[in-house]
Amino acid sequence: MGLIWANCFAGVGFAAFGGQSEKLITLCNRQGIPLYAVRPTADGFTAHLPARRYREASRLARRCGTRLRVRERRGVFFRLRAYRGRWGLVLAPLVFAAAVHLLGQSVWSIRYDGLDAAARSRVEQMLYSMDICEGAVLTQEKLRLAEKQLMDGNEAFGWVSLNFEKGRLVVEASPALQKPAIEPNDPVDLVAAADGILLEVNAQEGFAVKSVGQTAAAGEVLVSAYKPDPYEQPVESHAKGLVVAAVKKTYQCVQPSTYEVQALTGKVASSFRLRLFGHTVELGAQLLEGEEVRTVHRPLTVLGFALPATIEERYAPQREARQFHLTPDGARQYARFACLAQLYAEFPDAEIIAESRQESWDGGTLTYTMTVDFKADIAREKGG
Repeated sequence: MGLIWANCFAGVGFAAFGGQSEKLITLCNRQGIPLYAVRPTADGFTAHLPARRYREASRLARRCGTRLRVRERRGVFFRLRAYRGRWGLVLAPLVFAAAVHLLGQSVWSIRYDGLDAAARSRVEQMLYSMDICEGAVLTQEKLRLAEKQLMDGNEAFGWVSLNFEKGRLVVEASPALQKPAIEPNDPVDLVAAADGILLEVNAQEGFAVKSVGQTAAAGEVLVSAYKPDPYEQPVESHAKGLVVAAVKKTYQCVQPSTYEVQALTGKVASSFRLRLFGHTVELGAQLLEGEEVRTVHRPLTVLGFALPATIEERYAPQREARQFHLTPDGARQYARFACLAQLYAEFPDAEIIAESRQESWDGGTLTYTMTVDFKADIAREKGG
């Protein structure tokens, strides 16, 4: 305990020799100057005393004709005195504490809880569009506003919570309960989408007007939503059902054998920007905005250690005009594919029974006509 006390407060160890050294001890005691660890020597003594009383002891020593020589200095005062004028040692901790406080207001890392890969990517993009990413400076008001925008902009989430503390942003979300689909109950007829011969009629709701083997014209009612009761009062229903018919339709496509497209060159133009403490710094030339410009962002790391900053890369594929020349067979394949695309866009469940083709060339342009016999569900809601 004495060693700790001696090192905390300034103390001086000295040697006194010559003159009346014994008288010096007596005078120090009379003046209340504490001397401790007093040891006699051949021509005087050694002792310790508080540094603040050393000057008084020196004046008394001159009266006794004794000379004093400082042998040791102890205490925090003398240790700090060696660093006098070196203000950087004092300012550095203060600057460090201020930097830690300011950096604590910036996002160092983002953690996502309760989100699968697709939902995480969607939320990450939405947060980035709100300037919430590594390196952003956040406030509680900004977090609450972001929560509201996430909830309003995505019906897949039942609730979303953003919690920010000590540089880490935790994003928590829970999927919303799926609402059961409510089918409409308005009285609507099912009509034919094309001319055909009926092969199957399955009226789940409503009243079948046509039966198997009959023909139907486009727009003709197949399943009615109305039927009179024995008292000639109409009974209403929302018609539903499946009506499969054999249909014959013709599709046409015009396919040039030589055409020009903006083809990819394999080169990509890119630019980078740094987001740090809520500010954006362009790194290089800025890309023009366009439909093909894509943006990716990733946290800035050094040796695997994440920093409160985000690197944003914007890139766009380079294109150039090129002419493509199709052979006659290639033109036919392209044209047939286009005709089939028209068929399946109109009748997704179509089952082709037979097809016939006609073609005519006008210079380098092919006019391709395909007549298809198929069977498909032709029932559609009237007005739908």
